Amino acid sequence: MEALRRGDPGRLGRFGLLSRIGAGGFGEVFLGQEESAAGRLAAIKLIRADVAESERLRPRFRSEIEAVNRAGGEGIPELLDSDAAADRPWLATRYIPGPSLQRLVDDAGPLPEDTVLALGRRLAGTLAGLHSAGLYHRDMKPSNVLVTGNRPWIIDFSLVRLAADPSLTVTADAMGSFQYAPPEQAGGLGRAQGPADVFAFAATLLFAATGHPPYSGRNQFDIRLRALTEPPDITGVREGPLLELITACLRFTDTERPSMDQVRATLADGADTGHIPYPPAARRVFERHRDGLRALLGPRADRLEREEADGRERPGNRTRHGLPGPAPSATAGERWVWHCHDWIRVPPWLRGNVVLTVTASGILYWVDYRDGRLLDRVELGAPVRGGMVAAGDAVVLGTADGVVHHVRPESGRLTSAQHPFPATVHAAGWSGGRDGAPERLFVAEGTGVRMLDLGSGKPRWAATDLGAVTGRPLLTGAAVVFCTDRGSVRSLRTDDGSPLWDAGLRAVSPAGPTALGEAVVVATADGRVEALHRDVGHPLWRASVGGTVHLPAVARAGAVVLATTEGAVTALNAADGSERWTVAAGDGPGPRALDVLADGSAVCVAGQDGIRLLDIADGRERRRWELPTVSALRPVEGGLITVGLDGAVRRMTLDGADLRAESDAVDLRRIN
Repeated sequence: MEALRRGDPGRLGRFGLLSRIGAGGFGEVFLGQEESAAGRLAAIKLIRADVAESERLRPRFRSEIEAVNRAGGEGIPELLDSDAAADRPWLATRYIPGPSLQRLVDDAGPLPEDTVLALGRRLAGTLAGLHSAGLYHRDMKPSNVLVTGNRPWIIDFSLVRLAADPSLTVTADAMGSFQYAPPEQAGGLGRAQGPADVFAFAATLLFAATGHPPYSGRNQFDIRLRALTEPPDITGVREGPLLELITACLRFTDTERPSMDQVRATLADGADTGHIPYPPAARRVFERHRDGLRALLGPRADRLEREEADGRERPGNRTRHGLPGPAPSATAGERWVWHCHDWIRVPPWLRGNVVLTVTASGILYWVDYRDGRLLDRVELGAPVRGGMVAAGDAVVLGTADGVVHHVRPESGRLTSAQHPFPATVHAAGWSGGRDGAPERLFVAEGTGVRMLDLGSGKPRWAATDLGAVTGRPLLTGAAVVFCTDRGSVRSLRTDDGSPLWDAGLRAVSPAGPTALGEAVVVATADGRVEALHRDVGHPLWRASVGGTVHLPAVARAGAVVLATTEGAVTALNAADGSERWTVAAGDGPGPRALDVLADGSAVCVAGQDGIRLLDIADGRERRRWELPTVSALRPVEGGLITVGLDGAVRRMTLDGADLRAESDAVDLRRIN
């Protein structure tokens, strides 16, 4: 780190700047501190003025903000704030108190094989989770990996590719670091996706083990030519599991490389003691880095390291069990607020007086709906993928380690049953429980799907090679409807998995289908919206909202409401898809959460400027809460339960606002 220079800003948004961290091709990175009671430290990327003025590159920064916002999960620093509309756009992510892998190896020398495999095991899990979210990093290299005593962290999403959005990518294929780039990326062929990350992942491990990349040369042109014409240099790697892994992942042809899910499964076969076995030379590098932080931050530096190690515990009120407890209300309309030790992205679940919420690191908490008291918690062991699905009086959660958890709150405790699967679980769904129908669990993992009897855990059927499921599946009783990364919507029978219909889309649907009476609504990454007949898949109407729809659509009160990453919220008439209204969601990137009040009267939109309630009839703003960290919400009678990037769970009340109920019924005869 170095001191701020003359001309550097003193603050960006709600962050005061403390020092410079470094600079890259697109901008400069600063260490900032949030000007709030939490006082969180952030790494703030400020885009260069010439890049900000570029009509070609400025949209790429918006794509980076969206990617960081969507990625989340273990091993990726969470997005704290951003401003893509500023003269010089910026984004702030959680500060990780460790050096880059490049610096670690440069200063300590090549790492032992057991250290490299331990780092690889965690990096593979992070990248597999990224791919399951439809994102490809495309600039994986040692300088974009931060390391601490507990795990590696992947940073810099400036060249990310959204699987659902092929724009902004072809010209960028040749913008990565050629020393670590696969041939298809060095050649600028416009197809650098998952296999490119697999190649760069192995190239990064090669550097960690040997101190050299797979390609070297006198200049970038020379390196690029070698990447296109010569095999990678893997000298220095000893015979064994690491060499086998690197060789398989560095194959010239992208279709011959394993998937990241396969890499993660291979590395998971090895012993994992829960810590990374760094050699003494590496530990000395960590100590020097810590000394530099101490000089700048004082005792806060040691606390940063402890927070990173134990799950980012924050000070606050505590229960008699030693767990985080309720904190005082601070916002008008709050009934109560409770803080946990981690950030939260998954919408909470509510049944009776039970509120369940799950953190980014995979800890499920039970909070009392009446007063915000913590009642119990259970550690799932890995980040959640596909959200939290209601399953009668229980919930179902899939995690990045390929396990589906069936958790039930009963007798003051959370009881959990686990169902392991061979690949990362992208999404889960549940059906049954009515009129004696058996409870069934739908699981999407890898490029296949399967159905289980939830009580026994026995499989009923499986379907393979359908493509990775995107967004959340929709179970309608007799059928399950889901979208895939191959740009299709599929419907299968729940009893035997036989196909009912398959509808092709022009682009991928990141959010998945939404139920609308006897129809399902699907929104794609290019802004197209289609209503399809639930039973036969025939199109009923089509519309366009002019942006990338990244959140599940909400169908209520005769409307279909959608939000885009460009920051617009649109309500379409459910009967024919005609536009009812469109409003700007607020400052900054697109909303983080979207839903409709329990009575159907207003749309709830959460973004970096807080929560807004928009009248569902005409889009007029009816109320606003200044809660910029809210990331997900759940409407309840008379209000909302919200969760946030600050680890807060809140019960918000409407305080007697004028609420109006409307019918959800849609007359499909008008659109047949």
